[in-house]
Amino acid sequence: MSRLLDTLSQNQLQTFVAGLSGLAPEEMRKAKVLYIKNAISEYRAVRDSYKAAWIVQVLFMLVPLFWPILYLQRKAMRAEERLFRERISNAVEVWKDDLRGEQFAIDETETVTSPR
Repeated sequence: MSRLLDTLSQNQLQTFVAGLSGLAPEEMRKAKVLYIKNAISEYRAVRDSYKAAWIVQVLFMLVPLFWPILYLQRKAMRAEERLFRERISNAVEVWKDDLRGEQFAIDETETVTSPR
């Protein structure tokens, strides 16, 4: 997931915004909305792959020797998911003027809305 987390890193966002120079404001807005939507799609794909990996890990739970490893691995997965969600929320917050009230469903329980 670290490659995907780079999508929303400060450097990547700055590079993306620099590439928008010269575009009309409405085109900038559309590009930023698409960027956020793509980041959410990447997050969902990674989250689903983690769910599939967890199913395999359940088999390893039968052997107590693997418990500490599985615990730490699961903790790291949750941390990466949380970081990705926070970065999406941060990008929406930073671009709130351009996104004007757009709603982004990050997952089934969390929606990020840019203020109007």
